[in-house]
Amino acid sequence: MNAKTVRVGIFDQIVSGGGVRLFTVKLLEEFSRLAGNEWHFHLMWPLFDSSNVFLHAPQLPHTSFERIGVDADANTRNRIFTALKKSGDVKKPAGGNSAATAKHFADYEHRARTLEQQSLRALDGRGLRWLDSRTNGFDLIFMPYPYLTLPQSEEWQPRKPIVVTLHDLAHEHTDAWNELTEPLRREVKRWTQLADLVVFSSDFVCNEAREIYGLPAARTKRIYLVPNETGACEQSEHEQSADVLRRYGINRRGYVFTLGWAARHKRVETIIEGFALFKRRSNTDVALVIAGPNTETLLHSDTHGLEIGRDLFALGYVCDEDIPILHQNASLVVSASISEAGLNSVIMDAMYHGKAVACSNIPQFTERLGTDDTLALMFDPYSPQSLADALLKHFNDPARADQRVQNARQFISSRNLSHVGREYLEAFASVLG
Repeated sequence: MNAKTVRVGIFDQIVSGGGVRLFTVKLLEEFSRLAGNEWHFHLMWPLFDSSNVFLHAPQLPHTSFERIGVDADANTRNRIFTALKKSGDVKKPAGGNSAATAKHFADYEHRARTLEQQSLRALDGRGLRWLDSRTNGFDLIFMPYPYLTLPQSEEWQPRKPIVVTLHDLAHEHTDAWNELTEPLRREVKRWTQLADLVVFSSDFVCNEAREIYGLPAARTKRIYLVPNETGACEQSEHEQSADVLRRYGINRRGYVFTLGWAARHKRVETIIEGFALFKRRSNTDVALVIAGPNTETLLHSDTHGLEIGRDLFALGYVCDEDIPILHQNASLVVSASISEAGLNSVIMDAMYHGKAVACSNIPQFTERLGTDDTLALMFDPYSPQSLADALLKHFNDPARADQRVQNARQFISSRNLSHVGREYLEAFASVLG
């Protein structure tokens, strides 16, 4: 590269409402810190993420921001919502008939979200065409979540060097995406052909993608991720924790906690049944708390005898600010996923907060955690009995559990966002030559 400032466009028209959005925000913060005069980053996002949460424009040095708008009303919606969010919560307007006004704005927001998602998920490439009109302003395009962007009916070619991050390959092994599963398989294969560099979060997924898609090793890079939290871990004030727990109807601390959207590959059913088996074999007074988009619907399925509101709490979507408090008040954090990009944020954030972990024995996890239970208890994600055994091992031996927590804290503190940010910038530089 020459001495001029490198302009990186960061484009994400879907913005997954889970770990990927937080990953992008934290990575952008680190890019901003490292940029100096050498880099400038332009983030392009829609109004809402996939969980229907409004996306505020980051205010960071060496960065700029633009709303993605691909239909006739997009600019109008952008102006309205930007003004409304600056003035406060649209659901709490001041003056007049506040209830009627709030309902009017809530209805408008729902229609706006629906129209935006329909436009951006049409699988016709309109988001990329919008991006094409701006690519002269960039030296490189980075797509942290490239899914559901390519047109199905025509070929699209990038006009600038492009780096994409591919996450887990659940679409290759499950039908977690329902009717979009097959189109997604074709699209991901196409991205492995189009991208100048494909970044993965584990060697296992990287090697698997090379085999499935015929992806040359020279166009791949593995970058291990870190917890979403930054700086020293501070325990939330007692009153703040109590307020959050009260808001979600949780009446006890020291629960078993899991976080993630209710998708097939997350195997939440294993967690519920395994926890029920554990409760039958133990007199430990502990509850199971499940959080994440659509998890509230699990209360209408088989709870295996667990009493809702005493043994089992399903919170649905929880806001980012509440997640650390839900971690801090847990005794054990569980992940039963059968497909991940690498070590997921549920596990890493639990370790950051000094909480014990039990997780599925998939290669993406064992690659970094091993299989000897020194950092986390491993179990078979298809076997509720295996999870019940892990829960018994944790609660029946507090001394060993505490030692695992200390080991995990040391492990997770050995790598931070600065490492991730620098490795991504090195990846961008390698593409530009």
